Amino acid sequence: MSTVRHILFTRLLAEDLLQEASLRGIAITCLPFIETRTVEPSPLAPIWHELASQPIWAVFTSMHAVEAVFTGRADRSHPLPWRIYALGGETARAVERFQPARSSITANDAAALAMLITQQYILGSNVSVYFFCGNLRRDTLPEKLRQAGIPLQEIIVYETRLIPQKIERPFDGYAFFSPSAVESFFTLNHLPEPVPCFAIGETTAKALQAYTQHIIISPQPRTRFLLESIYTYFADT
Repeated sequence: MSTVRHILFTRLLAEDLLQEASLRGIAITCLPFIETRTVEPSPLAPIWHELASQPIWAVFTSMHAVEAVFTGRADRSHPLPWRIYALGGETARAVERFQPARSSITANDAAALAMLITQQYILGSNVSVYFFCGNLRRDTLPEKLRQAGIPLQEIIVYETRLIPQKIERPFDGYAFFSPSAVESFFTLNHLPEPVPCFAIGETTAKALQAYTQHIIISPQPRTRFLLESIYTYFADT
């Protein structure tokens, strides 16, 4: 009989993914370590009509920011005149849901996304670059853009709150989806080596490096690819 592996996911998963994992010998426990909420009243309310009519460059590094910006505002049948830069995977997919006719320019991490913007932006142009983000956003992207001389306007559209919890039982592996969840988890917990930690992307993996060196990074920043990494890892061990 094959061994069932128990994995802690630091956010909720869809039921179909949980069932699929179970069929492949992976028992997943979901325990969120952060919670997010849209900023209310929205800072976009007084400027939305102006922004929606301008060819701005809009930058997203989180699906929560995408949802906070577009929910209840954007008409899916009328694409905004924006050039949209987004992290690949679930952030880009969130853009597709709200702006199906607008393709995002994507990269796998914030540093690479900043590089794309830097390469394509013409200094001295009148193009406005907006970074829609959360209150705990990382410094990587805004710092790189400002170092390149690109004027950047940041708008905080959602807030993240850490909810640390003590884990009372060991797991065979742990899955993380954001640096904030990493910080929250390790506030009250520590892991013995060599328990594997699975990261949704490079930025999350970098946050994990402060606590462990046993890190497996998803080949693409999407939940399904992360799950495939878990299946492959335990099939080989």
